[in-house]
Amino acid sequence: MPKITLRLYCHGLGDCHLLKFEADAGAPFWMLIDCGIHSSTKGGKALVREVVEDIRSCTDRLDVVVGTHEHWDHNSGFIQAQDLFENFEVGEVWLAWTENPADDQAKALDKYKGDALAAVRGAAAALALDEGLSGAAERLGSLLGFVFGATGDISRTARENLRALSPVVRYLEPGQFAPLPAGLDDFRVYVLAPSRNPKLFGMVDSASETYSMGPQWSGLVGGLTNGLAIREGVLSPSSDPLAPFDSAVGIKLSDLLEGEVVYAPDDLDARFFAEHYTGPNPAASATSTAAKLKAAKDDQSWRRIDSDWLGASSELALQLDSRTNNTSLVLAIETVATGKVLLFAADAQVGNWKGWSEAKFKLLAGQEKPVEVADLLARTVFYKVGHHGSRNATRGPGGLEAMSADDLIAFIPTDQVMAKKVGWSDIPARALLEHLGEKTKGRIVMSDSGWIQSGGARPQGTNAAWFGGIEVGLSKVDPKRGLYVELTF
Repeated sequence: MPKITLRLYCHGLGDCHLLKFEADAGAPFWMLIDCGIHSSTKGGKALVREVVEDIRSCTDRLDVVVGTHEHWDHNSGFIQAQDLFENFEVGEVWLAWTENPADDQAKALDKYKGDALAAVRGAAAALALDEGLSGAAERLGSLLGFVFGATGDISRTARENLRALSPVVRYLEPGQFAPLPAGLDDFRVYVLAPSRNPKLFGMVDSASETYSMGPQWSGLVGGLTNGLAIREGVLSPSSDPLAPFDSAVGIKLSDLLEGEVVYAPDDLDARFFAEHYTGPNPAASATSTAAKLKAAKDDQSWRRIDSDWLGASSELALQLDSRTNNTSLVLAIETVATGKVLLFAADAQVGNWKGWSEAKFKLLAGQEKPVEVADLLARTVFYKVGHHGSRNATRGPGGLEAMSADDLIAFIPTDQVMAKKVGWSDIPARALLEHLGEKTKGRIVMSDSGWIQSGGARPQGTNAAWFGGIEVGLSKVDPKRGLYVELTF
């Protein structure tokens, strides 16, 4: 009987899944889906390298390496363990159409993400210098953790390292059957997403919160980029097309603050700026307590909004994060003989899920009608939960509600302690866990569960058959810690 074994790594806040396809004849077919860990994980590089070394203990050939999307917690391994990946023979690399450098729509999206990333990264550097915006800096830092590594590496570089692993790179489209070699007719791989509908990229919760890639966001990206360039002296104010006034109007703020603007004694403008805008510098040479109190009282910096524009960078970073998640490559893998489906949703948010309804698969031999996504969901027996269990990465109607198999198992690659440290307090979301528990009858495997991390027995009251043949693998480095779990279908 054909079977698929999933080795699901439990190394932290990140995704890495090794799939072994075994047909009735022939050698096993190996597929790796993602390899990464969140940048704030202590010792994250060592953990990822341990994972890759374990993969090598299973096989030195990866027939397919899948990169679902451009986020550090999914692709950091292609930088952190680049030398180890060079020891594999890699047959093909699969990416979504959104990563295709020859696709006009993909190029436009890639430019948007690149521009936004540059603007947000610059804003983060500016925020770090502004004590008054420490809250915005903290929020921005938690978002950028999914894009940047601890040493400043960028997930975009990791993507390029992945692309270079094989001369054969396929860019997959929704509604397509991903190509498997001869001898694997017992399996099908359906490509569900990402859709080509740009309105779905920014949809994070519902249709009422859709953010199309319209001029309001391109304007904000331009504003942030130009503002930073002017601040750093790369551009002059007259170079900024978004400035509200002509460069010849008004006075430079920097000149006012540095006292380089000279006024006549009876100049009302000078009095206004001194009393209501610039004011004394409280960090001046005040030594006595009284002088310091007076300086603080006279300081007018709280009235100014010259740095407030940087606060918008958090919203831009959130939009960039959501759009990237919504370009996730989503695969449904079917064992033909049983009809069982394994769903790998990467970090798909609601816009990505809604796009699945647009996926149209061709008529297969012997079938009266094309396969519909609703049918695939109804036969799903394994669901890799999206985005570590966040509240808006699993859709209800048309998603989890449609998964009706009695033997459904859910796997959540998560680290609740780390998620809270970086400000993601709803990972995993309690309401989602409760509903998953109902749909799976309690068959939820969370990578940070004590029974996995201690390398111990399965949860009390369960057995291998109840979990579908689950096995707990132990780390070769630390025999007291579980490195992965295995499920065989």
